[in-house]
Amino acid sequence: MIEIKDLTYTIKKKVILENINLTIVRGEFASIIGPNGGGKTTLLKIILGQIKNYTGKVLIDGTVNDKWLKKNIIGYLPQQERIDDNFPATGLDIVLMGLAGQKGLLSFFNNKDKTRALNAMESTGSQHLYKEKITNLSGGELQRVLLARALVSGSDYLFLDEPEAGVDLKSTEKIYKILKREQEKGKTIIDISHNISSISKYSTSMICLNHTLHCHKKPELVNADIIRRTFGDVMQIVERIKNE
Repeated sequence: MIEIKDLTYTIKKKVILENINLTIVRGEFASIIGPNGGGKTTLLKIILGQIKNYTGKVLIDGTVNDKWLKKNIIGYLPQQERIDDNFPATGLDIVLMGLAGQKGLLSFFNNKDKTRALNAMESTGSQHLYKEKITNLSGGELQRVLLARALVSGSDYLFLDEPEAGVDLKSTEKIYKILKREQEKGKTIIDISHNISSISKYSTSMICLNHTLHCHKKPELVNADIIRRTFGDVMQIVERIKNE
């Protein structure tokens, strides 16, 4: 379980997150939505211990997040990664990187590690890409390989920052089906998304965030008024354009 209590984060007197109180229970598939600049990625980074200078508390399974993270592994898919065209890694090499935190940077990967990586690739439908150079992959193929890298850790927690970014609708559907299957196995999933359609179909809860928390409800309970308050001026501009 993830508990966020009275969280506020400011940069140079600018409020990024204010008075956030949120509980995500184990086994939940929680999708965070909100406008660009509304603090979604910042919240994820705070939970993951990448940002420190905030007020309030963040607990994972009853332990302060920094202490929990020192003893536990998480699965993490950051915002779309750029791959250098000269980077020679294969799909399997990329997935094995998800074990680096457990093995140590100077350790060699053995056959057991490679089997784990191939199993993770199979779970995302990317096992046929294990020998393929990463620079040859399409957007959807790359995201499934990166998702396998997040899954190979075996963590009960999976964090994803816009997993559908840069991929087409068909690939987005595949990714969310994979995530739903992992959630049904018992994993707790927290993702940031702009794809309301996929969230409504696969997520168990929707977190509406725009510097402050506007709701944390089942998707079917999030009405147009909540969406309008969450997106503010952006939604008003969209509605004005539609009506013109």
